[in-house]
Amino acid sequence: MLRFLSGNVVSVSDNIVVLDVNGLGFELACTGRAAAQCREGERASMVVYLQYSDAGASLFGFADERERDFFLKLITVKGIGGRMGMNILKSAPAERVAGWIMSSDTDSLSTLPGVGKKTAERLCFEMRRHFETKEGVFAALAGEPGAVEIALEALRSLGFSHGDGAAIFRKLKADGALSEDSGPEELIRMALKELKRN
Repeated sequence: MLRFLSGNVVSVSDNIVVLDVNGLGFELACTGRAAAQCREGERASMVVYLQYSDAGASLFGFADERERDFFLKLITVKGIGGRMGMNILKSAPAERVAGWIMSSDTDSLSTLPGVGKKTAERLCFEMRRHFETKEGVFAALAGEPGAVEIALEALRSLGFSHGDGAAIFRKLKADGALSEDSGPEELIRMALKELKRN
């Protein structure tokens, strides 16, 4: 089975990369990050996954092993095939998708192409098990848990359910109170203030 390819980039168009590997042209459907690393006429090395389906063979390209691992877990979810999984990772980085799943943010997940409300809920439910241990795919993806995940864990240790915490962060996001620079301490403080108000 193919694990990676190295060669000259022939073309990059709409996340489709054509790679010349010793005279053989491989067409890869790539994640946003993987495609961004490719420049026409330059050499590139890419982690790949070859999938066979009723529609034939498809070759997918990833920026690194962590992205590939996340994709393989993504396509175990009912209704998520290889093409849809790749469309998700074309639209948003794996870390962001993982964060939305961890915080049960079905509204953000529903903005991804082909992902409706039911599929978003299924993603949260079926992918959750991959995030529950320190060795889970989220830890592998992000290296360290994000601020929202740390804040959710802190709220759980204070006796609040994951659902309550996720709902508060969804509300704070909808109100525009969350920013990408918010640290765990600030998020915990805002969440507790909101929970106290309710």
